[in-house]
Amino acid sequence: MTEELAARLERLDAAAGPAAERFDAGGPLGRTAAVLPSAFNPPTHAHQHLLERALETFGISSAIALLTTRNVDKGLHGAPLADRVGMLLALGEAFPGLAVMAANQARIIDQAVALALLLPGVELDFVVGFDTLERLFAPRYYTDMEGELAPFFARHRILAANRGEVEAARVRKWLDANVVQFRPRIEVLEIDEFPASLSSTQVREALRSDQEALHVAPAVRRYIEERGLYR
Repeated sequence: MTEELAARLERLDAAAGPAAERFDAGGPLGRTAAVLPSAFNPPTHAHQHLLERALETFGISSAIALLTTRNVDKGLHGAPLADRVGMLLALGEAFPGLAVMAANQARIIDQAVALALLLPGVELDFVVGFDTLERLFAPRYYTDMEGELAPFFARHRILAANRGEVEAARVRKWLDANVVQFRPRIEVLEIDEFPASLSSTQVREALRSDQEALHVAPAVRRYIEERGLYR
C-alpha cells in the first residue's frame, strides 16, 4: 500500500499547478468542512482534538486532515509522506468520517485554491495553531500580502487555536493588534489545555525513548510499530 501511496504523492507533487487529492474511501463531504493543514509527523491526539472541537464549536459538517507535500519553512524529516497518509487513514478508526487529503502547496492560500478545485461547492474553514497564524500574516511569504490574502478571506475563514503556552486570550490580543482588514474572517478556537500542549515532536521523542504515553490513537500507534517508524 505504501508504494502506491508514494507514487500518488509523487505525481501530486509534480503537478504543474495547485492540486489536491483524497486518499480515504469516504463518501461526499457536507456543505462545510474544517481543514487542518499539517505535516502529521505523526498525527496526534492534538490534531484530532483540533478538528473535533472545530466541528463542535462552529457547527461544521466535515473534517479534512490535509497533508502538505511542501512546507514554507521545513524540510522533510521523520516518516515518509506515504506513511503519514497511512497513519491518517489509521486515525480514521478513532475519527469516523475523517477525510484524508494532500496538497502540493506550502502556503494556506494556495492550498485553498487546490482544495477548491477538488471540492467545488464545499465551504472551507482552515484550522491553524498560533505559529501558523503568525506565518499567515508574515510579509516575507508574499509579494503583495494584502492583495494575495484578500481572495482567500473572501471565500474562507481561519479558525485560530490556542496551542502550548499561547492561551486563547493571547491569540485574540495578537489578532486585535496585528490584523485589521481580515479580522472579521478569523475566529478563535479554544481547545483543552492538555491537547493544546501536545506536539508531534514530543511523540517522536517518546518513541525513541520507548515511553508508553505516546498520545496517539491506538490504530496510529499500531501503524507506527508495524512500520518501525521513528526508531
